[in-house]
Amino acid sequence: MRKLMYTLPFIAFSCSTGISLDSVDYGSLFDDSNSKVWLVNKHVVDNANITPINFYDREIMIFHNSGVVDCIALKEITRKKPRKGQYVLDSRNRTMKIEFEDDQIWDLDLSYITEDSILMEPTKNSNINIAVQLKPLPEF
Repeated sequence: MRKLMYTLPFIAFSCSTGISLDSVDYGSLFDDSNSKVWLVNKHVVDNANITPINFYDREIMIFHNSGVVDCIALKEITRKKPRKGQYVLDSRNRTMKIEFEDDQIWDLDLSYITEDSILMEPTKNSNINIAVQLKPLPEF
């Protein structure tokens, strides 16, 4: 009975502290507060993985904290300029919108997020129908 008398107030008052919680900000996950290189590990269309088999044919995406994103295939890094775009991350709604210089718009839901994998799926407002899985660029 004595234990119940001590634990009951703890249980009753520990569940509600009156403090509102802020949503998670995924900005530093994408750009590490500077820039971060992500490998496009998978391209998925209608549950089919269409990712190039050769590692160097795969693309990387470099997210800069300025809101710029660069996309380029690994084998093209020294041969041509990257495809540039502007991105806006909405951490609260877990969405990202990327507007490329060629007027293509990727409107994406961040459906799966861990520190080493992000799955981004297109919304109905997107110009693409490809889901993209990102992973940090591994060591060579």
